[in-house]
Amino acid sequence: MEPLLSVEHVTLRFKGVLALADVSFQVPAGAFYAIIGPNGAGKTSLLNVLSGLYRPQQGHVRFDGRDLDGHSPQARTRLGLGRTFQNLEIFRGMTALENVKLGADLRFGYPALLPRARREQAARAWAEEVMDYLHLAPYRNVPAGMLPYGLQKRVEVARALAGRPKLLLLDEPMAGLALEEKQDLARYLLDARREWGVTLVWVEHDLRAVMELSDGVLVLSYGEVLYEGEPAGARENPRVVEAYLGAEA
Repeated sequence: MEPLLSVEHVTLRFKGVLALADVSFQVPAGAFYAIIGPNGAGKTSLLNVLSGLYRPQQGHVRFDGRDLDGHSPQARTRLGLGRTFQNLEIFRGMTALENVKLGADLRFGYPALLPRARREQAARAWAEEVMDYLHLAPYRNVPAGMLPYGLQKRVEVARALAGRPKLLLLDEPMAGLALEEKQDLARYLLDARREWGVTLVWVEHDLRAVMELSDGVLVLSYGEVLYEGEPAGARENPRVVEAYLGAEA
């Protein structure tokens, strides 16, 4: 079976600085796949390549049987590739529901098979369902910028999930969250994978969460792949221990 995501020999440079060096890996459908590494390893650059924000000088990205070369970020979104960002990208002046509905509009806006009024009704109903699922319903009419940080992060995840992506890229979704908030978010992501069939690829610095939740891991250092495989194997890999785990190993 062809993997849902296949990255083949991707190399990315910025004015001679090598950000990614011959990176290859595959993610099967239904996986919870982690990309880890020290600061400056190239993790966010890799997500930017996958989502179409950066165009690599070499290599290819295939998603759901399609070669994504030349596809814009918007086109990749319509194909089912969602994304959250390391820095919050919510609309602070809009309500939580309005933010989540923006994601739902992607699901019901392409193709435009329904009349506009029915699309609006369907998108709102789905946004409400996603908010219920992530326990955000009590905050539906609160401006997103007035919510606590942890709830703002949850709104961003809800907006991404409302687009019903086949694959969701998450850039440090647990950064800045308290332990209980991390546990809640982990539960929501696992539930979304089970109930909606979402494949998850996440960049995360919380190694305990990575080891407990992920079923595959890619370790980068200075743009190079140090390890790719099961999470348990990363702990035993000498190059990973030296470059990333250090004393935590």
